[in-house]
Amino acid sequence: MVPSDFENVLHLLPQAMLRVGPELQVQWLEADFARKVGLSLTVGRGLLEGLEYSRSRDALARAVRTGRSYAGHLITSAMRQVRVQVQPAGEAEPPGAWLIFDPSGMDDEEAFSQVVQQVARAVGETLDVDSVCSAAVLALVRCAQVRRAEVFLCEEGTQGALRRAAVSDLADRDSPEDTFDPAADPFQHALATRRAQIGVQRGYGDSMGSIFAAVPLCAPKRTVGLLLLYKEQGASFSVRELDLWMAAAGQLAVAVENARLLREAQAALRVREEFMSIASHELKTPLTPLKLSLYTMERRIATGQPVELASVLKSKRQVDRLAGLVDDLLDASRLELGKLAMHAAPLELGQLVAEVVDHFRHAFERPFSVSVSRSRVWVQGDRDRLEQVLVNLLENAHKYSPAGAPITVEVEEGGDEARIHVKDHGIGIPGADQAQVFQRFYRARNVSHRNFGGLGLGLFISHSICKMHGGNLTLSSAEGQGSTFSVSLPRMSAREVGRLPRRVLLLDEDRLQEDEAARVLRAEGFEVLTVRDGNEALRQEAHLPVDLILLSASASQKEVGVFLETFATLPRARPVPILLAGARLPTWAQEGTVLCARPYRQDELVARVRNTLALTPDPGWPVAEEVMVRM
Repeated sequence: MVPSDFENVLHLLPQAMLRVGPELQVQWLEADFARKVGLSLTVGRGLLEGLEYSRSRDALARAVRTGRSYAGHLITSAMRQVRVQVQPAGEAEPPGAWLIFDPSGMDDEEAFSQVVQQVARAVGETLDVDSVCSAAVLALVRCAQVRRAEVFLCEEGTQGALRRAAVSDLADRDSPEDTFDPAADPFQHALATRRAQIGVQRGYGDSMGSIFAAVPLCAPKRTVGLLLLYKEQGASFSVRELDLWMAAAGQLAVAVENARLLREAQAALRVREEFMSIASHELKTPLTPLKLSLYTMERRIATGQPVELASVLKSKRQVDRLAGLVDDLLDASRLELGKLAMHAAPLELGQLVAEVVDHFRHAFERPFSVSVSRSRVWVQGDRDRLEQVLVNLLENAHKYSPAGAPITVEVEEGGDEARIHVKDHGIGIPGADQAQVFQRFYRARNVSHRNFGGLGLGLFISHSICKMHGGNLTLSSAEGQGSTFSVSLPRMSAREVGRLPRRVLLLDEDRLQEDEAARVLRAEGFEVLTVRDGNEALRQEAHLPVDLILLSASASQKEVGVFLETFATLPRARPVPILLAGARLPTWAQEGTVLCARPYRQDELVARVRNTLALTPDPGWPVAEEVMVRM
């Protein structure tokens, strides 16, 4: 007879007991069964529902059904490993069997203490991240009851990527642990919750799996990686043990984070020292010839000799170079403080590119080619800042390309974006440097400070300006084969562009007629520019694209010739059509030129201007670039 208080003392035993029928339905289980084993069962429920599939589970089922004894290890649905003994029911008892569960795991604070001491000793010897991780995994294998230990660290600047930093064994044979999948649920859950997770390593050994623990490395402000612990079959992790390894992982995480901070601090010091060296060299380079040139001019003036214009221009170039270096430093500082001013307004990229490239054509003996789309490409941007980006890209293309090599600039539109591509055939940028060229003070390793000047700020500033416009600056390059830098910016919508005024450039020798034409066109929403203030005013106004030139047909050939000659010197991205106004076409007009009545009649003037603007100039259309006036 079983004593009546038998069940009252079962909670004192570490083992847990239950009885099952021949089909493995639970017939009886002790009250503390779930607490001891971590498996929630109820009378009448099938035992196999609470166990992970394995050959051991099949062997257990066969033993119960055939009335044989059995002993082996099983994995519960709660990811805990247990040892099970099967005792078949006696002949006089109902069919079935008694099962005794032995929960595995250990609560070894001494092992934890030894591991923490080993990690602390490693940190005292070195702050190299991988060295500290290697010491930690070796300490775990030596001091704790784990078969294998690994550390995976989160890669800087990547989303979810993990790098194996240390492993406790280097067995020649492959093992299932070598096929680590960072996207697996236990690893992702451990990283997300910052709590240890239990998983099953399937396919190892004779059984279908063994248990591992994924312990996150939690630094104060972020999770820096994972500690993976594998045990021999038959062993598992208790809750207390996982708490201990979480604490040990925290110590390791702090060591890893300190090592990272030290590495970043050392890198920052190296960058600062290198920058100070480069900056002093770059600032001194223009100062020396500038000082000598000023001394020379001072002596010539003191002795009554004339100062040569070439000396003044040379000094001016050195001053401009110094001003550029100082501006770069100031812009970099403003960007760091978030105080770089931006003044956005509608801007046509083709016109901007044409102007900047035209400046480079006059400054350098090198072929520059420009390709723009037929339709105008409008963006909302700060003209001066975007010009700064384009100038920097062209200066780099010129500086790093061999003499005479062509440089190509393309403007295109794609979807909601406008793009500018600057392509050169220079030295290119090594692949290892391409991800870092937009960092402050960074210079590619194939760039020598002796042969190529600069502070390493131009691309950093340009990239930041593009970002502030809601766009981006990207790079495609191969060492020795040139580079292509691409600026992408959000395009203005068709509705926004439709609200922009069209620009008409007006020349009429009769001020009254000119005022009348300007009044009529402005009333219709056009922006009218006149050149009565001279050619300099024309140059200043032409920084935005001109849509149409309205010329008086009765103006003198000299006046028209000077105007067209001046206009022809201005950079333009696309041809500009001409509309003549008068009683008849002048002798210098090309065949097919459209004529508008003058004195101006409001309805006809507006209709002729709108019709001319609606047409796309073809190769035979009279445009400002082709009209020649015989003087």
